[in-house]
Amino acid sequence: MKIIHPENKKKINFYYVRFILIGSLASTSLPPLSIFPLIFLLSIPIFYFCKAQNSKKAFLIGFFTALGWFLASLYWLSNSLVIGGKQFIWMIPFVFFGFPAFLSIFWGLAFYISNIFGKSFVEKMILISIFFPVFEWLRGNILTGFPWNMLGFALSHPLEISQTVSLMGPYGQNTLAILIVLIPVSLVAKQKSFAITTTLFCCTVLFLSYYQFKTNKVIFTEHTVRLVQPNFSHSEKWERNKFYQNLNKLVELSNADFSESGLIVWPETALTNFEENISKEINMISRSILLNDKAYLISGIPSKEYVNDTMHYYNSVMVFNHKGDNIGKYDKNKLVPFGEYIPFRKRISFLKILASDKEFSKGSIGAHFFKFGNLNIYPMICYEAVFPWKKNKRTSYDLIVNITNDNWFGNTFGPAQHFWLSKQRVIETGIPMIRVSNSGISAVIAPNGKEIGKLNYGISGFLDTKIPKKFSETFYSKWGDSIFFLMTIILIIVYCILRLNTKQKKIINN
Repeated sequence: MKIIHPENKKKINFYYVRFILIGSLASTSLPPLSIFPLIFLLSIPIFYFCKAQNSKKAFLIGFFTALGWFLASLYWLSNSLVIGGKQFIWMIPFVFFGFPAFLSIFWGLAFYISNIFGKSFVEKMILISIFFPVFEWLRGNILTGFPWNMLGFALSHPLEISQTVSLMGPYGQNTLAILIVLIPVSLVAKQKSFAITTTLFCCTVLFLSYYQFKTNKVIFTEHTVRLVQPNFSHSEKWERNKFYQNLNKLVELSNADFSESGLIVWPETALTNFEENISKEINMISRSILLNDKAYLISGIPSKEYVNDTMHYYNSVMVFNHKGDNIGKYDKNKLVPFGEYIPFRKRISFLKILASDKEFSKGSIGAHFFKFGNLNIYPMICYEAVFPWKKNKRTSYDLIVNITNDNWFGNTFGPAQHFWLSKQRVIETGIPMIRVSNSGISAVIAPNGKEIGKLNYGISGFLDTKIPKKFSETFYSKWGDSIFFLMTIILIIVYCILRLNTKQKKIINN
């Protein structure tokens, strides 16, 4: 039996603790801090991984690095439980530690599998550039998917390099980011061919991003939009006795000095009652703030309907004209797990205690929402803006309207990260966005990610601006994740050629 000396045990423990610290510091390369050079701290655990002979050790290096990354960058998730009420406080340790640990398994598996198939230092570098992005893709797609704070998200700032998402998409950005991180590793390991090839590829993509940002000019339409940010607290927003007080504030912000015909956009569930219960109020609001038949109000509002003798509730966005008529409706399709619905609730009875019977249902994706003048609008509600654009959807839309309520997360990294993720949807498609949040951050975002105007978190107010025109079709919006899959296939071919050459040299030497 092998006995581990107590001093050696302490060394082993610290060995993995330092990867947690490295992952935490490296996560500051993500928005909102965006200290991009610190992403190169990840070169350290990857260097140790490439030297590791034990697959278990490789897994733990990846796992603990990721644990630091997610603990530091997703700490704010626990804030939603505090806002939700005392009955959810007991869940904080599971959300603060448990959820980052679950996400860390994906990084750990990428390191583990890369170690199994990698027989040399350079092979492991190529394999981690394959499996790391693949497991990030899996994290963003399996079960409900959670593509939040992926490695490629560090390329969101400055805007000159953020255009890479329009070239290769967010999953392709992961491949680019891991290759960038591997450059110092290859230099230290004296793998000159890998270093030169990788550097040339990364510099070419970054140059194309810079060129695209400098050459694509933002042009504005003749249409005007007003973004209304009321900044209601969670308690006052849903308190029945304050319904009319809140409504008056929304109307006041919508009326103030606004005489133009255009869009007025209110945030997610700005109206906290069902349309059929407040039809008179909606009629009065519309006649008060919409001056003519060319002005429209877009607002978040809950809705319900019977389907197969069962009442279904939806998180919806509706469009009202100057007469108060509902002329457009969209029901949220991508719901927040454990927030708007409970996954596997029917199969696991214990989960029923976490939510009432009135959780939201998934809406269907319609072919058309609303057309404002010559602008065909695509709606996104809150969490939906986190997910990459689907291929071939883009050409029929001219403007994205994203409504949300980030008050759940308080004045933490959460609202800022959500805002920057929304920017990715804009840049990857070349379609401008109107983003309106209850408490911030609300903004009009140009197709290159530039903020035309912004209301920061915690501010109550409104913002008026012209709506930008969309850019021509981006490379990613045309080809989608096929670009990422092609990059992965090319790297697999490179690995196979390298393995074949290694085997042939062994045969010759023998």
